[in-house]
Amino acid sequence: MKKLLKYIFLIVLTYFSIINVYASTTTYNRNELENYGIKKNIDVNAKMSYIMKTKAVNADEKIYDFAEILTDEEEQQLKLKIDKFIEDNNMDMVIVTDSFSYVRDEENESYADDFYDYNDFGLKYEHNSGVLLLRNANPSNPYYHMSTTGDAQLYLNDARINRILDDIYYDIRSGKYLDGFTKFIDQTDYYVKQGKPNTANNYYIDDDGNMHRAKGKFHPPIVSATLAGFVVALIVILIMVSKNKMVKKATKAEEYLNKESANITRREDKFIRSHTSSYTVSSSSGGHSHGGGHSFHSGSSGFSHGGGGRHG
Repeated sequence: MKKLLKYIFLIVLTYFSIINVYASTTTYNRNELENYGIKKNIDVNAKMSYIMKTKAVNADEKIYDFAEILTDEEEQQLKLKIDKFIEDNNMDMVIVTDSFSYVRDEENESYADDFYDYNDFGLKYEHNSGVLLLRNANPSNPYYHMSTTGDAQLYLNDARINRILDDIYYDIRSGKYLDGFTKFIDQTDYYVKQGKPNTANNYYIDDDGNMHRAKGKFHPPIVSATLAGFVVALIVILIMVSKNKMVKKATKAEEYLNKESANITRREDKFIRSHTSSYTVSSSSGGHSHGGGHSFHSGSSGFSHGGGGRHG
């Protein structure tokens, strides 16, 4: 009997050692944490409802697979790459998966921003800088969103964010999460190492980590624009004069009109039909600011974030 139990135990142990074991993530009760787990410069009392809705996690883990779409081995591979990104670029990186229903796309944005702000991400880096990728694996309406914080808002403008989101689209949509998340890390690392794009010259990050559009950065070329306008106007005048067949020296009144150059055509305009098209330009209620290649908005915490998302 003992031998039989021993064999059963060995079989069960072997089985669990070879199958894919999905990663799990530990969360903490905020009521048991000092200051509800908030170490950043946030008005806790004013933001309490948002704080209590946000899962409290250990910020050192970096990968939070609540949707259970990664194996332990895949999580370990990604963690090594994230650690290298953080070491090289002096900014944080987080990947979080979950599965929840939503009505507006902005709810995914809020989840991502709040998860970053109300946990200890970015605390070791200037302006709480970092990048977060959320995968909402909701079966009926999957979505993924990239959120940037602090200096990451300067390095990753709209164009770079859109390229990253497009590059990982097919892997994320088809459930090849290891490939998709790996590309996300590699592409983000590539663009950060490229340095700040020229569009970042029009913005700055304040002491609290919030992005602002810089004032007085743009100096319109008044002198060159005026000179160019004068040259264009002169050219137009010369062309008009050279083609004006009505100009002719005359000594008699009847010679003032060159009859051959005058051609009077009778034209009738017939009203056929009328069609009016109207267009509505929608804007997010999240207080997004656009222009110059960097879109940013204020999260519930008051900190600004850049980013973007996709269905799929």
